[in-house]
Amino acid sequence: MILRITLIGLFAGVIGTGFGGVISAIFKKKVDKYIDFFMGLSGGIMLAVVVFDLMKESMEIMGVMQTVIFTFVGVIITMLIKSSLDISSDMKSGYLIFLSILLHNLPEGLAIGSSFMSKESLGMTLAIVIGIHNIPEGLAMALSLVGSKMKIAKVILFTIIAGIPMGIGSFLGAYFGGIFSSLIGVFLATAAGTMMYVVLEEIFPKSRSLYCIIGFLVGTLIVYCI
Repeated sequence: MILRITLIGLFAGVIGTGFGGVISAIFKKKVDKYIDFFMGLSGGIMLAVVVFDLMKESMEIMGVMQTVIFTFVGVIITMLIKSSLDISSDMKSGYLIFLSILLHNLPEGLAIGSSFMSKESLGMTLAIVIGIHNIPEGLAMALSLVGSKMKIAKVILFTIIAGIPMGIGSFLGAYFGGIFSSLIGVFLATAAGTMMYVVLEEIFPKSRSLYCIIGFLVGTLIVYCI
């Protein structure tokens, strides 16, 4: 049973973010021409996930003040990581998005595993919803990496790797049951802070145009509809 739950969580993570990476391959030849739109799209997707999903769920679990505090902790952690990254500035935003997705896929996996142990139908529904929800996140990461001239095969590999923590989280959630439920809000808020920093510090300052705004709005609608 635990192995089955782990595999379901792993597939939800890997297929979701990986499919976002595959979609980015369609746009790889047009990124230079439409970079402002794609960066706006990435930012819209990520901020919408922060507001509609991560912070909202965290507030429901542990309250508003604690969510705000741990979101700020996520921002500080990301600032420290950014200052220690020894890579070109063009690549940093993509790697930071990769890190933020890694961080928040773990608690989502914990939620899937815990839900399965509570009620199997609830766990399966949650796995499907989160898998679909991961597609725009994988797309946001992939577009940033494609825009920084990374080879598309490596981009897709990164998006697949980003989904692996969901399998790990599903295993832990199923094995330990409710032990991790109290920490899910902390993980979600920290991931929200990470994503928020990446968008405001790395993505938007580089793409100030009408096309960026249009992309932002499109990205927001994508996440809201999913």
